[in-house]
Amino acid sequence: AKEGHKRIAYIQGPHTLSIKNERLEGYLSGLKKNNITQDQALIVSTDLSVDSTQQAMDKLLSLKNRPTAVIAFNDYVALDAMRWARRNKIRINKDMTFVSYANLPITNYLETPPKASVEQFPFEQGERAANLLFKIIDSKGREGSAPFENIILNSELILH
Repeated sequence: AKEGHKRIAYIQGPHTLSIKNERLEGYLSGLKKNNITQDQALIVSTDLSVDSTQQAMDKLLSLKNRPTAVIAFNDYVALDAMRWARRNKIRINKDMTFVSYANLPITNYLETPPKASVEQFPFEQGERAANLLFKIIDSKGREGSAPFENIILNSELILH
């Protein structure tokens, strides 16, 4: 929005992933905070396969008023979407800007990586998950089970 984008699309992940809802809520909240009208036609879905992402991009590219920016569910989806956009004569981060989640190191080797990506600190996620697993293992044999824990880790937007 700070770059002047008013037509921002979102390629969401499959409904089976709970994080899908949180990312969609974040997208909608970002639109609202920046006084950008929500357009349901700009929200498309992928099952994370290449074909499904291409179909999602086809929906966006067929719109009379195309998006100028696309937020992708993760870097893999962004890479597939960007490749499809290029094949359709879209100049990446000129005609259409891409932003995603994961901040994969491989994107640093691209000539035109996503404009930004959300770093999710996978090492810390793995460490927290392992600690939870150890608590569950330690609680076996004792009355009750390991207490439920809701852990929220901070993320960071990385501009490329």
